[in-house]
Amino acid sequence: MVFIVLILVSIFLSYDVYRHAIHKLDPTTNSSNPAFRGVIVSLIRSTNRSISLTINMVNSVIYFFPNNDSFPYPFLIFHDENLTSVMRQQILSCILQTKKPIEISFVLADFQTTVKPNQRSRSDKPIGYRLMCRFWTYDVFYHPAIIQGKYEYLMRMDDDSYFSDRIKKDPFLYMDSRKLDYMYRSTYNEPIKEMESILQRFLNTVRLRRDCIYNNFFVIRLKWFYESKPVQNFVRELMYDDLMLREYIGDGCAHSAMLQIDKQTKVEHVTNIPYGHNMHLMPLGQLHYQFHVVKGFNQELSKSCEQLTVIRGNRNELIRINLS
Repeated sequence: MVFIVLILVSIFLSYDVYRHAIHKLDPTTNSSNPAFRGVIVSLIRSTNRSISLTINMVNSVIYFFPNNDSFPYPFLIFHDENLTSVMRQQILSCILQTKKPIEISFVLADFQTTVKPNQRSRSDKPIGYRLMCRFWTYDVFYHPAIIQGKYEYLMRMDDDSYFSDRIKKDPFLYMDSRKLDYMYRSTYNEPIKEMESILQRFLNTVRLRRDCIYNNFFVIRLKWFYESKPVQNFVRELMYDDLMLREYIGDGCAHSAMLQIDKQTKVEHVTNIPYGHNMHLMPLGQLHYQFHVVKGFNQELSKSCEQLTVIRGNRNELIRINLS
């Protein structure tokens, strides 16, 4: 099979997109072609470690997705200004060894701010982490790369996330068939003091749920986010006067609040996606994550250009899959 390799460097509305694609489909038709209704989004660091993790994450998605002759969904990899062309090329050269037609775009995200965290706010959550939380609560949804893509669904996969086994149902098609607005894999608990009064006002109750969405993986219907008035009003309050940066509000807790505020939301907590986030493991059928230290896992991830490395099943097996 002969593949055409295209490398495009473009500037749109003050942001940079570096697109590397191996196409069977015409890349100009992605806004109307059903194959491009979903997009997989990641936010990575400009470090060698993050590059290795990103390669492993993308390869896990491609390898374990339901069998297709091609991979129908584009990847958008957001990064800061420190990502070098060498790092970008390393990701591309290692991922494209799969020889499946895929599209990967590198998108520059602006993480510059002069906002200082409140001194009484959580010191273990520095400004960089808070910017990440704001990104997954607001910024990503209004980034031109997402708006101009005209996607229907967005799936988040962090650089240190991975699918750990075969997925039987395409998550985007599953969302569409079930008419879901939001799908997630697990929950966690975290204090929500900084947005407690806001949430109480929106819900008209002082009794609040304390579980937050473990949203290192989630799938969202973008039209729901944009058109839900309660969600939009709530998010605007979190953005007002840089509240999410001055005070720490976790993005998983913000997502959980959005799902509670809009009473019409169609949401599903799925267990049929075997998923891991570093050593937080969610095997097939398991409702909540468990943390297990698996010896050798981090060392094996440095070989992500040659192999896919995952932790699988209830026995926490370290699995290495040769990609050559």
